[in-house]
Amino acid sequence: MINKHSKWFWLTLLGFLILIVFGAYSKVLYAEFVYDDFAFIVNNKAIQSFSPLSKFFTDPNIFTGAQDNLGGKNWRPISSLAFAIEYRLFGSNPFGFHLISVLFHLINIVLVYLLIAKITGRKGIVITVSSLWALHPVLTEAVSWVSNQSSMIFFGFFLLSLLALFRKNFWISYLFFCLSLLSKEMALGGIFIIAAIFFVFLREHWKKFIPFVVLSLAFLLARYEIIGSLGDHVLRGSFWQNLLLAPVVFIKYIGLSIWPVNLLLDYSNFLLPSGLADIRVILGFAVFTIFALLIWLGFRKSFENFSLGIIWFAAFLFPVLQIVPFQDIIGERFLYAPLAGFFLAAVLGFDYFLNYAKLKKIILVLILVSFSFLTFNRNNDWLNSGNLWTSVLRIDGQNKKALQNLSAFYLQKGDADKIIEFSEKLLALEPENKAGLLHLAVGKIFKGQYEEAEKELLALVKKYPDFKEARTNLSILQQQLGQGSFIESTATAPGVEGNIVNSGIAGKVILASGKPFEASLEIFSGGNSLAPFISVRTHSDGTFQIPLRPGSYILEPMDPDGPIAPIRNSYSFIIGESQWLQVSIEYK
Repeated sequence: MINKHSKWFWLTLLGFLILIVFGAYSKVLYAEFVYDDFAFIVNNKAIQSFSPLSKFFTDPNIFTGAQDNLGGKNWRPISSLAFAIEYRLFGSNPFGFHLISVLFHLINIVLVYLLIAKITGRKGIVITVSSLWALHPVLTEAVSWVSNQSSMIFFGFFLLSLLALFRKNFWISYLFFCLSLLSKEMALGGIFIIAAIFFVFLREHWKKFIPFVVLSLAFLLARYEIIGSLGDHVLRGSFWQNLLLAPVVFIKYIGLSIWPVNLLLDYSNFLLPSGLADIRVILGFAVFTIFALLIWLGFRKSFENFSLGIIWFAAFLFPVLQIVPFQDIIGERFLYAPLAGFFLAAVLGFDYFLNYAKLKKIILVLILVSFSFLTFNRNNDWLNSGNLWTSVLRIDGQNKKALQNLSAFYLQKGDADKIIEFSEKLLALEPENKAGLLHLAVGKIFKGQYEEAEKELLALVKKYPDFKEARTNLSILQQQLGQGSFIESTATAPGVEGNIVNSGIAGKVILASGKPFEASLEIFSGGNSLAPFISVRTHSDGTFQIPLRPGSYILEPMDPDGPIAPIRNSYSFIIGESQWLQVSIEYK
């Protein structure tokens, strides 16, 4: 790869790359919020205002939306501020958040291009590394999942820090490194990359490296003071299994980098190492040794950029290798920053050993076409929660988290058959799973199997007296079963196709004398008693009909002006699939 073309040729290739990447991610612009997005953004009241601004830097619950200091602590003030700014701009519209995520990735492509150009000075290497990194399918978890914008934000600031470092703008570099640390703690691994850059390119300025160390230590101290720990520690299996996770996890990340198929959101069923004889442990330690040897040989043979790429990959992975165990055993998003170093080393290595220019280009084109196809296809999985958790089950059919989230997804959709299907599969794996038992009971309510659902909810409340969701659904069901003066009959509507709402509540408002009465009614969703879901006015003869999707609701008759008032302030009811409730509401 030689620089025989003008700079406009390479800039044109960069622009073409950006267009291809945008096309690969275009469908995700219309994706919904999924999984942690609801806790981090949609239901996170802390990011819905900027007051007080200090909360973003002092409250460890802001980023994850945790309430009452119960778990979920993670100190990422800059990323939290980014969520707050986006919420101010877009509200709870996922399109805006996904657009910003894609833009972050496109900006980082340009920054990677500029940085690799500074490091190697070879435009062919630069565009190759940038293309392989930008289109790698494993990056979709960071780009397509809004909750993981922090991966792109911290890496963007880190790249800016290195670009400033190469220009010897040390104070600007310190500033961007600080912003990177405050965006995501994974930036700590960057201190080893900065050390390598000083060793290779800036030896005469080695004292300027000291502030980077001071900033890293200060960040660790501040994080510990605010969170109360260095992270959420999760021990799995025996002491030895936890200790041996690092080489096994490292091998998995290398595998995902080389062969990015069967991508998975949740690796909770990842097989723990059985001991020192586990082939993955042996292979992992062997790869650690080989990497160390390659770094040494690279520096010894004046192939420093190759060594820098390996250091880059290993350094950014070091904080997530489970040396200090934390919740996610594997996270594909954790490869967002390391992969740039991986491809720097890989491309330089292949360029050194493979001397057939045409063959290089053919291999590169085939890989990029494959990456583009896989990335575009993977983004189908991020369009909604149903697609996402179904993709998990395709690879890991025993994944309990996927089964639970799918039953919850279809609970929102009111699809009784799907709720029951996934709840039963979950309970087959874990018979006492609370969410599975609850969802199964609610699914049966939607199917009209009230007595069976009531027995299951009673058993659930008896076993778990503090299970609020179970008590709420039981209360609503018992009220519905016992209030004949409210619900007069239940009718099953014929099935329809499409998104037509074919269920709801209909009836009449009457006075104690039996005469019809015109009144206003408000319907609240069962999970939101603060604002009405819909407000209606009955006809002059007191009749009304309100289409509602399957779910639990509260109806509140409104007090009119004058002495007439409803005999009850509210009525709780549940709508099943294709079900219409015929009701009667009385005023006196």
